Amino acid sequence: MSPALWLNKTPFQKSRFFLFIAVSIALTVAAVYQLSSLTQGWLVLHEKAPLVITLELLPVVPVLFLLFVTKKKFHEQTLEEHRADKVKLIGDISAIIGKIKSGQYDKEKDVTGEEVIDTALCEIYEKFKSDADIERHRSWVNEGLAMIREVMSSHTEIKTLSQEVVSRLVKYVKANQGGAFILNDETELELLACYAFERKKYLSRVVKPGEGLVGQCYIERHPLYLTKVPPDYVSITSGLGQANPSCILIVPLNLKESTIGVLEIASFRTFKEYELEFIEKVAEAFAQSVSTIRVSEETKKLLEKSLSREQEMKDQEERMKQNVEELYVTQEDMRKVNLEMEELFKAIDALTATVELNHQGDITKLNDRFLHTLNFTAQDLYGKSFSSLLEKGSEGTELFHILWEKVMNGQAEEQVFTFVDVTGNLCWLRTGFYPLQGINGIDRILVFLTNITAIKTKEIQADKANIEMEATRKMLIRVLNEIPLKVFLKQYNGKFFVVNDTVSRFHGFDSPEGLIGKSDFDFYDHKDASDWLEAEHKIIATGRTEYIHQDGGLTLKTIKMPFYIDPLNETGILGLQADITELENLRKQIK
Repeated sequence: MSPALWLNKTPFQKSRFFLFIAVSIALTVAAVYQLSSLTQGWLVLHEKAPLVITLELLPVVPVLFLLFVTKKKFHEQTLEEHRADKVKLIGDISAIIGKIKSGQYDKEKDVTGEEVIDTALCEIYEKFKSDADIERHRSWVNEGLAMIREVMSSHTEIKTLSQEVVSRLVKYVKANQGGAFILNDETELELLACYAFERKKYLSRVVKPGEGLVGQCYIERHPLYLTKVPPDYVSITSGLGQANPSCILIVPLNLKESTIGVLEIASFRTFKEYELEFIEKVAEAFAQSVSTIRVSEETKKLLEKSLSREQEMKDQEERMKQNVEELYVTQEDMRKVNLEMEELFKAIDALTATVELNHQGDITKLNDRFLHTLNFTAQDLYGKSFSSLLEKGSEGTELFHILWEKVMNGQAEEQVFTFVDVTGNLCWLRTGFYPLQGINGIDRILVFLTNITAIKTKEIQADKANIEMEATRKMLIRVLNEIPLKVFLKQYNGKFFVVNDTVSRFHGFDSPEGLIGKSDFDFYDHKDASDWLEAEHKIIATGRTEYIHQDGGLTLKTIKMPFYIDPLNETGILGLQADITELENLRKQIK
């Protein structure tokens, strides 16, 4: 009998089976015993009645019956048990897969009992977890890049863009500090934006290429990632105090062939690999955005300059049209205008000295007016350096070289230079340089020269006269200083023009120069000063006057009269004031 069949029986079934076997054996033994007693023994009985053995085997019949009859039921029960085990196994696998999807899987607790299946499920979980992490990191990177690109698309100024990008980036990667150093026009890295920098770090706004970690990163064009930060490099300030960061990430803002800046980020925690890749991608997009804004700004400047020049050309064209509008009636009039323009250029050539220079500043073409101005011949000047005509040892030569660099950069310049003619005399010419553009850049430089020697001579004479007049005025003041009186000369507006030391000391000045140009309005009440100025205007209109008055306990006699001031071409007031206090006291004593 199968052990499984026997074990599956209930105790009642087992006892009833034993009772049936016991009764069968007892009946069989009793029957065989009675039959044996009728014969001469058990062996004789079997010899005479061989079929008696069937009686002896009668107890075996129930056993065989139980075995063969219940075999089919055992097979069906076994299949049912296998099916139940498979259903349970599938259910366990399904439940474990659900936990793997939800992230609640525990390889120690969630098992099916089958080693191969449990191993495969564990591998599936690890692969699923790895793929989920990769997808989550990829989604995190894409969301961050989308946010940064949206910020970049909404800004047109580099400084505000830098500030917004640094702020968003530091918050997104959960760092603590950040800064953006952008290359300026002086080829220095300038801190245009920062987030949570301490004051000392913030004050270091400019870093030269090669200086410190930021400058070294700019030179090498490769990111620097430090997990051992020098203690004095930077500190992060929070409500709990100051502490050094755990890591510093410095990323260059690279374009294809150049670097336009550096991003610096400090954090209490180290960055993961996907975070480092994200920051580098942000740096790449940021560099491109800064470059785009700079190109846009340059384009805008060029456009504005072009529009300005176009407007100037339109204004000139409009003025020209206004001057010759009657000549544009017919085609014949146009031809006449062209002829008149040619004549006009000829007139300009005849009235204005012109010279053409090459890139080296040598004379390649000139007109007769220029030759006449300096009394040279064409053979003397062709191929000669233009600067060699300037006065030797003067500032003009150095100034010419500075101006020439600007002209070669396409900028029109104008300056007065001192030339030396063929006889060695000095000539002052107002010189205008106008670079003419060709297909490959500046083709030649056109120079217009206006002779202002007569004007300059008069200016020199005027300066000399002013110097002489100033010397005369100082001499007059020295003479007036010898007079024991207060002597002053006022302009029509009441300002002192000439005073002696006595007047200047009375007003609190050590020398007359301190008082000249001031008026009573600078020392007295506005109403009093206005009344005195009005009285002086009456004296200029009516003539000389004199009066005695008290001032600070002193008796003063003042004489005022109109006086024509030649340098100013106006009539002012000449005043003389004497202290007659002692004389008045003496008079009183005599009386």
